[in-house]
Amino acid sequence: MYQERILYLFTRRLSEETTPAEESELETLLYAHPDMLPSLKLLEQFWNDREYTDTVNVEASLQKVLSQIRESPTDGPFLAVSGDFPEKRKTLSPVVRWLAAAAVTGLVALGGFYAFRLAGDKPTAQVASVIEKQNGKGEKSTIELPDGSKIWLNADSKLSYPQAFNEKAREVHLSGEAFFDIQKNPAKPFVIHLANGTVRVLGTSFNIRAYNDEDRIETSVTTGKVAFIPKQPKGGASDTVFLTPNRKLQYSFLSGKLVTQSTRSTDDKAWIEGRMIFKSMTLEDIARELERNFGKKVVFRSDVPKQYRLTGSFHNNTLEEIMFYLSKTKEFSYQITNEELLIAKKPDELRIQN
Repeated sequence: MYQERILYLFTRRLSEETTPAEESELETLLYAHPDMLPSLKLLEQFWNDREYTDTVNVEASLQKVLSQIRESPTDGPFLAVSGDFPEKRKTLSPVVRWLAAAAVTGLVALGGFYAFRLAGDKPTAQVASVIEKQNGKGEKSTIELPDGSKIWLNADSKLSYPQAFNEKAREVHLSGEAFFDIQKNPAKPFVIHLANGTVRVLGTSFNIRAYNDEDRIETSVTTGKVAFIPKQPKGGASDTVFLTPNRKLQYSFLSGKLVTQSTRSTDDKAWIEGRMIFKSMTLEDIARELERNFGKKVVFRSDVPKQYRLTGSFHNNTLEEIMFYLSKTKEFSYQITNEELLIAKKPDELRIQN
């Protein structure tokens, strides 16, 4: 189960034992399963507050737990950690010893993880939850985070974040596009996890575009400073790129090519004001934007118009108005139905095809 692998890798991270390949694997798993984040943060909090006051009991508990883990069925009382416990090692690392001890005391259980703090002689359990906001096509929203930071989430985008941030960092997961206005807190950096990279800031405003159906990530800065860390193949090193206001980064995770350039940050975040700006974009890319913003499926009846390059700027215009203007700057035909936007080179190609 993915929970098992995430738990093992995360505890290795806590003890600073992970390899670059394991770090990359953990980031990928956490992006795919953001529901694990609050539990892991509580686990981290307990780790930071742990006290190894009884090493003998910990070691004895370890042997008991390993035996129960190996013998118990998958629906037993313990979460069986994947087979990374080295059978032939005489000395187990502190992270494995601590993990086993945690399991004995009930910290690791099916259905979730619990962080316990002593209040007199009675432990109290704290359980956090993940909040997930997902916008469909044609839908935009504004989100205020627990720390006062504000996020504008674009159409066809998803943001996952904990109900409460931990003491060390503010971490969220993004798929799609969003504009962030982050409250400054030097002691608690803000981290945005993407499928193919990570963005870290202390307090700034910036735009990120990272749709799953596109082969690139874009980020541009309005105020402050942003650090972008591309995801590299397992075992590879990640180079951090720093961006300042009116600088834009484009990272192709298929080719590994990374480019920075000057930009107008107001144009990159224009979508939050209902503006759409196309600068020498192909009609195919424009169609993708229109589909996300208006919720109508775009169908090309011929391939030729896909490569037309068009320029235009629109502010709260309807789909009909946008298409009318674009069709006057380049010769192509279109038809808007209740559910679709049809595009063709010639009018007779728009006839419904069975």
